[in-house]
Amino acid sequence: MKVRCGLIGFGTVGSGVYHLLEKHRGDILKKTEIDIELVKICDVRNIASMVAIPVTGKWEDIIYDTSIDTVIELIGGTEPAKSIIVSALKAGKNVVTANKKLLAENGDEIIAASMSAKGSLAFEAAIGGGIPCVAALRNGLVGNSIQSVVGILNGTTNYILTRMSEDDMTFAEALELAQDKGYAEADPTFDIEGYDAAHKIVLLSMLAYNVGVSMKSVYVEGITNITALDITYAHEMGYTIKLLGVSRMVDGKLDIRLQPVMIPLTNPLASVRNEFNAIMYHGDMTGPVTLYGKGAGSFPTASAVVSDIVSIAQKQHGGKDCIYIEKDSEYISPEYRMLRYYIRLHSEDRAGILSKIAGVLGGYNISIASVIQKEAITEYVPIVITTHRANEAGMRKAKNEIERFSFVNGHVMIIPIEDFDNTGE
Repeated sequence: MKVRCGLIGFGTVGSGVYHLLEKHRGDILKKTEIDIELVKICDVRNIASMVAIPVTGKWEDIIYDTSIDTVIELIGGTEPAKSIIVSALKAGKNVVTANKKLLAENGDEIIAASMSAKGSLAFEAAIGGGIPCVAALRNGLVGNSIQSVVGILNGTTNYILTRMSEDDMTFAEALELAQDKGYAEADPTFDIEGYDAAHKIVLLSMLAYNVGVSMKSVYVEGITNITALDITYAHEMGYTIKLLGVSRMVDGKLDIRLQPVMIPLTNPLASVRNEFNAIMYHGDMTGPVTLYGKGAGSFPTASAVVSDIVSIAQKQHGGKDCIYIEKDSEYISPEYRMLRYYIRLHSEDRAGILSKIAGVLGGYNISIASVIQKEAITEYVPIVITTHRANEAGMRKAKNEIERFSFVNGHVMIIPIEDFDNTGE
């Protein structure tokens, strides 16, 4: 079977797809009996001298080329990417994309368009790079009701936290090293503030639970406030800090967030280092299933794009896709989200302070599990408190109240603690 493809976007991933097919087109044919031919490329730059196939500057030349079966959209952003994908689906073509931002913000609309279209939509490359996390939901876990999705979904932030943990670096030092090694962009905001990973947990939640998810309903917090002191205390308590996307279905309502979380050192996600990513699904039949690998980069992401092309070609004509949107989500509110917490603050070292802090916590029905206060070597001493399960809304109100005490210096840091019981939660 021959699949004729048009590629829109010749950046890092687009060029990776081109070179992968140059190198492995024959091998793919031998393995799958599918011959993937890249027949035309669209890019706003003049790249004709870089490739051996026709190049155009107009994406319409690919959409309306009747000889092209599959459109590969790799330009990113919202427009014209959305118009490209919708137009291609309406034209009866298959679409493969790596555009996580577009899918996270407009995924329900685009998936709905694909459900009524003759062609298929695939986006493995939008979430886990070289990790087949979408294929696992489409195929391997199709016999399960997914109960939770938990993942390290951004290689840049995981690299930074690894270096802070293993090399005693500050956040600024680890970020600079990540930029030097090419793991972080010159402007790393999209990664370090959590938006990239948040888009991915939104997409995974749509696929896992077949619901529409609004980005506006997701709590997003990056890693810029994590300090070496937090990491040290976490290790002393048997935990490590990871930026996690977490989503669960609780009594028909979605609990979804992206934030730094303390997880036990014994958990499989705790050992995911450097630029690697991992996704843990919990199915009602399988229990926890963890996928691990490089989540980004030219060739890992290109590999996912090609995998999608092959998957679409292999799907039987008229076969039903397991990915669909059944309804919009209802969400768990912070008043009902119950978690344990780590609290770190810097305070004057004098009598009566702990009782005042405990009084604030008690006023919001927050029970203290442990307190660590080491001998002061500066004017302000760090105090670390862990709590029993408490609702998030009360915890954030208590944080704000404690910060208003005159004896507290700077901001109070709170980090959820996920102990992961035998349900994967």
